[in-house]
Amino acid sequence: KYFRPLFFLKDDHFLNYKLPKFSARIVGGNLSVEGQFPWQVSLHFQNEHLCGGSIISSRWILTAAHCVYGHMEIIIICCFPCRFAYPSLAVEKIIYHSRYRPKGLDHDIALMKLVEPLSFNGFVEPICLPNFGEEFEDGKMCWISGWGATDDGGEGSVSLHSARVPLISTKACSQPEVYQGYISPGMICAGYLDGGTDSCQGDSGGPLACEDSFTWKLVGATSWGQGCAEKNKPGVYTRITQSLSWIHLQMEVSI
Repeated sequence: KYFRPLFFLKDDHFLNYKLPKFSARIVGGNLSVEGQFPWQVSLHFQNEHLCGGSIISSRWILTAAHCVYGHMEIIIICCFPCRFAYPSLAVEKIIYHSRYRPKGLDHDIALMKLVEPLSFNGFVEPICLPNFGEEFEDGKMCWISGWGATDDGGEGSVSLHSARVPLISTKACSQPEVYQGYISPGMICAGYLDGGTDSCQGDSGGPLACEDSFTWKLVGATSWGQGCAEKNKPGVYTRITQSLSWIHLQMEVSI
């Protein structure tokens, strides 16, 4: 089962969204400790892991728009798998960014409002949104997590995996040998240009989380890339600071 459309670019090369292959993990990552990323959730469709997401409040999950576009019967699983039973969560509504287009790469962000609020308990907690205008320096080490494939198209595990990756400047990520100018202000790159560690199919929508003064902040949501962990093809994430006004507006008008 694959949901992995291809998008042809001007130079006849194609980029493939990191859309999910069910049951998988981070490339080059390690098994996460239970409660290490309490904001991480699994989006399930027809009883299978579809994508990742991040808890940003007791009623709201942030994910990638391409994960949930056209999928109306998604349920949210927290702390998956976990030693204690946490009930699956029903979704009241899904809101896509108004400028998102299914065949595009930009504005790949969506919010999911839960029918019932979450109960936070240490294993299930929200991650902070960044401040307006906040910048995260190039090279800053951050974390990606999810159930994405161990290699491009490979099989994986049901356990949450994670990896530490540096943020990459837009200039470096836009070089001809990397993404040839396709990186917009609404995107942020992270990973290693030498390859080896990356998010992959199944990680889409999951968090790019950075620690700042002992506070974890959601810097990006896993969006797209060419292959997985390839040289000069780092992961590309929706830049959360570029969508802050939209996020807060949706949360306010949907109370």
